[in-house]
Amino acid sequence: MKYYIGLDIGTSAVKGALMGEDGTVVRVTDKKFSYVFEGSFKLLDPDRFVNTCFAVIRDLASSADGAIAALCSCCASGNPLFLDEDLKPLTRIIGWQSEIPQEDLDAVYTKREQDDIYRIVGWDFFNGMPAANLAWIKLHRPDILKKTKMLTMSAEYMNFLLTGKWGVSRSMGTPFYLIDQEKGEYSRMMLDKFGLREDMLPPIFEKGTVLGSVLPDKAEELGLDTSTKIVLGSFDHPSGALGAGVFDEGDLLLSCGTSWVELFPVASRDFALSTGCLVDKFMIGGTPWCVMASVDSLSDRIDALRKRFFGGISYDEFDVLAAAGKPGCGGLRFGFTGGDGEKAEGHEKPDIARAIIESGAYLLKDNLAKLRKIGLHADRITAIGGITNSKVCMDIISDVMGGKINVVNGQSAGAVGSCLLAGIGTGAFPGEKEAFEIMRRRQIK
Repeated sequence: MKYYIGLDIGTSAVKGALMGEDGTVVRVTDKKFSYVFEGSFKLLDPDRFVNTCFAVIRDLASSADGAIAALCSCCASGNPLFLDEDLKPLTRIIGWQSEIPQEDLDAVYTKREQDDIYRIVGWDFFNGMPAANLAWIKLHRPDILKKTKMLTMSAEYMNFLLTGKWGVSRSMGTPFYLIDQEKGEYSRMMLDKFGLREDMLPPIFEKGTVLGSVLPDKAEELGLDTSTKIVLGSFDHPSGALGAGVFDEGDLLLSCGTSWVELFPVASRDFALSTGCLVDKFMIGGTPWCVMASVDSLSDRIDALRKRFFGGISYDEFDVLAAAGKPGCGGLRFGFTGGDGEKAEGHEKPDIARAIIESGAYLLKDNLAKLRKIGLHADRITAIGGITNSKVCMDIISDVMGGKINVVNGQSAGAVGSCLLAGIGTGAFPGEKEAFEIMRRRQIK
């Protein structure tokens, strides 16, 4: 039997899945990234990044009793990497949570340009991501731009090392902030601003495109084959939607990774832009766009409160406490503002634990209420991400949201979606819905 490997390259970790051509998910695994912090920059060593991803690939490949037909990756957000004329890193990978001062952005972009970026790329302009990183580089390290032969992102760099070829999908390219999303080509305004040429950037393709085959040395290193194809994936939340079967208008995906994201499939980009939310190229053969609203870094903020009030207790111990908490938590609600502003005097530990999860859920609920007012609706809710490992937390979130929440493929949904896209790209599955149903039928048996 042939197999497919899917990677979900998140902010904090890379998750992987191994799927057979019959749709059976054989194995899932993950490994964490290790960042360094320099001022307001969150940085990742390129070699460590690649080695972490390669370790997951090697682990999954060793669990297959047949050939790996294809490998596909989805990736969270835009993490730029500058390469020299020998295609060696000039910088470390710049994490999307790095923050650039507004005065630097104002020195490089006019107010109109800052406003226009949303219409061009589908994502709001703010003080993170490549558009902001490029402004800082231009002002403070122009020597890097002068030496740059290739400007890429982390997942595309890994794919290049695997195949010797460059490429980025329109969906993966959304958080690059350099692509005109509707046209599927690089934005002339952005290129001219930083003296970039198109040959300094990965060529743009649709997701599901076969980039190339694995190079012989990498095939030997990773337990793959020179016939293994590398298929271009999507941004991570749309990949999670594929792995969870969220395809149609009226469906809502709660993607609870580092950030908690509400994803809605929509038919029109004009409508998507009218919401002011993040917009991405979605299905190949179905609903063409999706809208995403994010509560940024909410898992990090939840973990910070857990550590503050409960120290280093395990997730299981925390769940026991939260399960014993009373709905409403005696009126306790956290704002996730950080520092000493989060008070819990007079409340018992179970209520504090439950309040941490309830408070995150209320942020989602309040956000959903605002989204409904601008025309986004949810008849069915499906959740994925790390928090779905906890039935206690999911029950609390369901109570707050006021309805049933389905969990499909949980923490592995993004990686499973990449497996399905690998199969679609190489012709094993005819389309997204068909691929999901093949996989779903195997899970039900």
